[in-house]
Amino acid sequence: MNKELHLCAVVSDSYLQIYEKIFNRTLPKEFGSVNILHVRDHDSHPGLVGEHNFKCINYKKLEFVSEQLMAHEGDNLLVLDVDIVCFQNFKNEINTLLKDNDMVFQHNPHYKHVPYCIGVWGLQCNRKNMMFFGKEVMPRAEALLITQEQWDQLYGKEVSSAWYHHLGGEQKIYDGDQCVINAALLEGDMGKDIKVSILPDTYTQYPNGGKEPENCVLYHGSGTEPGAIEKAKHLVNVYEAIKKKLK
Repeated sequence: MNKELHLCAVVSDSYLQIYEKIFNRTLPKEFGSVNILHVRDHDSHPGLVGEHNFKCINYKKLEFVSEQLMAHEGDNLLVLDVDIVCFQNFKNEINTLLKDNDMVFQHNPHYKHVPYCIGVWGLQCNRKNMMFFGKEVMPRAEALLITQEQWDQLYGKEVSSAWYHHLGGEQKIYDGDQCVINAALLEGDMGKDIKVSILPDTYTQYPNGGKEPENCVLYHGSGTEPGAIEKAKHLVNVYEAIKKKLK
């Protein structure tokens, strides 16, 4: 039985025009459903990783993914950041990779100790992943809602061990959802039971992470200059450059 691939993404006001004028225009029309969470009560500009609003949006994203897993049980789910441009269909490839894996990720070239990029992230909507979110992901994600002032007040007090990670070899608080997922997989008790694979390098961040692939499926503008206008210009320039090479 062929599974549907459902898409979900999260956007705040600063990303709204990037979503509407760039991301949505290049997105393939092959998904069973497209589900967008527009966060209105928090906003964060591109590049402000670790800022409180950024982390609150990240929490809402993980909560949304958890809800989407339950809503589409039995099918597959693809989670995409909206600073992405697409060049071809990829539903069949993602679904094929998810036959033998619970999750598949774009490789994160920026940090060796955080190998899984959740900006391009496929998941089986199965009970194993739902339980993983309930027991490993969301308890860790609670730390994203704590302000710096609250952290200062908690200093020296006993807090949940799930609110810290040791991905780089030392104890740190989470700076975003990507740390939460990597720590849940690499440090969590249930993480070792989640079958994970890395997507081909055709799902690329090549200007920052390696050589340009010969056949680009999508490009993710992660790690580029901060600011919505700068991000939009970068995505348009990369899209036009890659399109010329694919002709």
